[in-house]
Amino acid sequence: MSATAARTIDAAGVASVGVRGVAAAGTRRHARWPRVAPRYGLTRLQPLAALACVAALLIGGFVLTNPLQLVLVLVLIVGTLAASHRLRAAAPYLRFSLYAAAVLIVINPLFSRGGLDVLWQLHLPLFDITITVQGLLFGMASALRLCAVVGAFALYAVALDPDDQLAVMSSVSFRSGLIVSLATRLFPVLSRDAARTADAQRARGVELDRGGRRQRVAARLPLLGALLTQSLERAVDVAESMEARGYGLKSRRAWKRGRRWRPADGAAALVAVAAAAALAGGLFSGAFRYRFFPLLDDPWAGLTDPLWIGSYCMLALACLAIPALRRATWRR
Repeated sequence: MSATAARTIDAAGVASVGVRGVAAAGTRRHARWPRVAPRYGLTRLQPLAALACVAALLIGGFVLTNPLQLVLVLVLIVGTLAASHRLRAAAPYLRFSLYAAAVLIVINPLFSRGGLDVLWQLHLPLFDITITVQGLLFGMASALRLCAVVGAFALYAVALDPDDQLAVMSSVSFRSGLIVSLATRLFPVLSRDAARTADAQRARGVELDRGGRRQRVAARLPLLGALLTQSLERAVDVAESMEARGYGLKSRRAWKRGRRWRPADGAAALVAVAAAAALAGGLFSGAFRYRFFPLLDDPWAGLTDPLWIGSYCMLALACLAIPALRRATWRR
């Protein structure tokens, strides 16, 4: 099988490169490579530099507990997605995080009874329910942390090309990198399959959107069987595609062309690593400590901390400012 024919295998839903497009690009005068779509924001950076920025944002979501600081990190993540023109692609991830955050906001106050500012109490035979201001804010902070972590993962999934993800992680462990890359790539494919299957059922007259919430959930349960079948069929297609590409053979059967490091890429990576180190240092030193119980700390005091200001400025510089200065096109 030739290299051009092998690239047309599209088992995992990846856009294929057709023979006609390559031939048309080769007939242009002085054209060496096919025309590449423009990149924006974080997608302009070299994959390792972009991964460093995503890791710094992820560390911020794990380290911080102050609600206002988490809001600013979440705003930075959404702004990075918008600057990279990936906000619509990340919508399923963000929607899932909002649903999970709503559950945390409802459940956490029922079990967080350490606050002194009581809003409502209910005495039952087996247990008491006490809702406090501190419990509500703790639930909101937990929801914000979840949204920040899921948002950072969404940025990794939609801003880094699957081939770039595999190239970065294969240097550490090829098999593990391949598994992570396939899982990351197939998650949005599964989401699109679910939407197409639901549209097909609606076209056949199946009522999926009528009735109460329980009825809508019951109407969508049969879709899980169809999604499971499609997932198994796609797994077989992926295995056949990998076999056709020579996966598992002892001799080398792959050829890749990496993206060149530029000064902006190195600057973004260094700034992101410095921001991650500052966030980790603030965690161990207690600079980012925020107490909810028994009384709330002042959330505005954390915004004036020099370590926080420096960390956030470095995050914004690495994720927004430096990618905006990098050229949208690059030489192979």
